[in-house]
Formats: sequence, C-alpha cells, structure tokens
Amino acid sequence: MGPLDRALKFGIVAAAIAIVQGCAARQPSPSKPTPAAAASATPTPSGASLGTHAPYAITAGLDGNLWFTEYQGDGIGRITPYGATKRFPINPDGFGERITAGPDGAIWFTDAEGNRIGRVAPDAKVAYVKLPHPSSGPAGITSGPDGNLWFTEHSGNRIGRLSTTGTLTEIELPKNSGPAEIVVGSDGNLWFAEDSANRIARVTVSGSVKEFQIPTPDSRPAMMTLGADGNVWFTEAQARKIGRITPGGYITELALPTPGVPLGIAAGSDKNLWVTVIRAQLIYRVTPKGEFTPFSTPENSMATFITAGPDGRLWFTEPNGKIGRLTTSGEVSEFVFSDPYSESK
Repeated sequence: MGPLDRALKFGIVAAAIAIVQGCAARQPSPSKPTPAAAASATPTPSGASLGTHAPYAITAGLDGNLWFTEYQGDGIGRITPYGATKRFPINPDGFGERITAGPDGAIWFTDAEGNRIGRVAPDAKVAYVKLPHPSSGPAGITSGPDGNLWFTEHSGNRIGRLSTTGTLTEIELPKNSGPAEIVVGSDGNLWFAEDSANRIARVTVSGSVKEFQIPTPDSRPAMMTLGADGNVWFTEAQARKIGRITPGGYITELALPTPGVPLGIAAGSDKNLWVTVIRAQLIYRVTPKGEFTPFSTPENSMATFITAGPDGRLWFTEPNGKIGRLTTSGEVSEFVFSDPYSESK
C-alpha cells in the first residue's frame, strides 16, 4: 500500500481521499544491482475498455501528451492536448501508482502492489524492474538531474535510484520515515516528503540525506512541485495547508482560506502554484507571495492529481472517470472517459 489510502469511491458523485501511513517497514538486505528490464506486454488499439478504473496520477510526457495511471487498474492512459486517448495495458498482477516522464523518452511508473518499477517505451512495449526487498512500497517517482529515475520506497524507508538500463541503487533512511512524493529542486538535489515522520528531506545525487521538520505536527505532506521562485512547494493534507521549503531548508506554511483538503500541486506556466482541494470542488491559484484565488470546478467533479501540460494549461485527474483541463485564467474543460475510451471534446 502506498502513502495514499486506496479507498476512492467511483461513480457520478466523487468521494473523499484520506492520507494514511504505508505498510510496516521490513528489515533491509544488502542492495544488489537489478538486471535490465525485459519487455512483457504490448498496447491494444485505441478504444480498449477502461472498465471500472479511473485516472489517478498524471504527468506531462516528452512527446507533448499527458500520461496517467489508473486507480488500481491494469493500464496506463495517454491523452493528447486535444482530448484523443489511448490505453496501454500493463501486467494485471499490479497497477501503476505514480508516473513520470523518463530521460529516455519512456514513461516510468511505480507499482506498489507488484513491488516493482514499470516502463512504457516509445514503441509501446511494457517492462519492469523488480525491487530486491519485499513489500518496499514504491510510491513517488521523478526523473533526476543525473539522467536516472529516482523513487521513494514508502514501506521500506528507502530512496531508489534507477538507471534507464535497469541498474538499481538504494539509499537507507531512518525507520518510520515513510518517504512518499519526490521532486527535483532548483539546487540539483532531490526533495521528498516523509509523511510518516512529518518531514521534508533532501538527498543529493551522491546519496547524502538531510531532513527538515515541518512546523505543524502530523501535517501529512502529500504532493510536491518545484515553483518558479526556486523553492519546493508541497501540500499538507491533514493540516489544511500548503508549505514552501527553500533550498536551505527554511519552511513557510500557508493555511487554506476556506475548508478543504489540499492534495495535488503544480507550477503553472504563469509562474503561480495550482492546488487541488478535495471536497471543495475548487482549485486554488497561489502566487509565490502566498495570495490565494479560487476557481470553481464543475458540479460532481473532484480534482485530485494535477500537472502542468506542454500546452501551457494545467491538467488534473478525477476519480469518477474524467480528465480536467484548466487554463491559467481559470477556464475548465473536462474529458469524460466512456467505456471504451473515446475521443471527447
């Protein structure tokens, strides 16, 4: 189980998301290089059934499209900026959790259920790298400044570094850290949230780790992004706040103006931060100075994960089978996934 509670309810009315701790940590064994991944699946044509699964984590690909995981589903989805979709089946013994564009042009994702890291190649082949420790709980993943993939092991209390050819190195963290989301900072280091320990931590590409305590107790740091101001911004789901940490480790917190649970956060092309709020049917625009402007989303919507798209707009997922698109002026469009996938305008 990853850091987000897998209890999303689907249907016309979207339900709440809860932030919980991950599985219990296991005692590590010495790290060994992992063999290169081997192809294991190919995509079906556009129109493959979505079934009961829904868009979950989302990222911008190097191909100019948006890519997303399915909540506990057996596929990776792709949507163009114009709304055309295609589905890529993955091994049904697991499912994609978080997702990122790799430096090799492929899409990489974490699979906590399968205890592995997955890859969707430009030629549509799917491959995996199995993690050496059982129940590691891979969660957040990002493309690092050193040309490797970096990911968190929420249950195993480790940070993983994976080359595009499949060589794995792991970095041990203190017990009960609960590393979750991870991003690249303006300083060339990796920054990650420790939701079990209530900290934001920094790891260098050489593996040196430093941790910074969040002022609000039990804040449950969730998603993160690098702001245009050079700081890393993050949501605090349980504290109803968003946080900002400088490259030097100084943390500032901002409370939401109205009730709600902040979850997703992304840096927009307008140099502001964009924050999704669960149960409130709105998305906030937050300036680097901390000024909040709310933008309503349609009735029966629930924006969750959010990312900046290659088209200059923000794209977000909804657990009731939709992808949302938001302009920096606040205009919202939704793409509804029928069963099977179809193009929506």
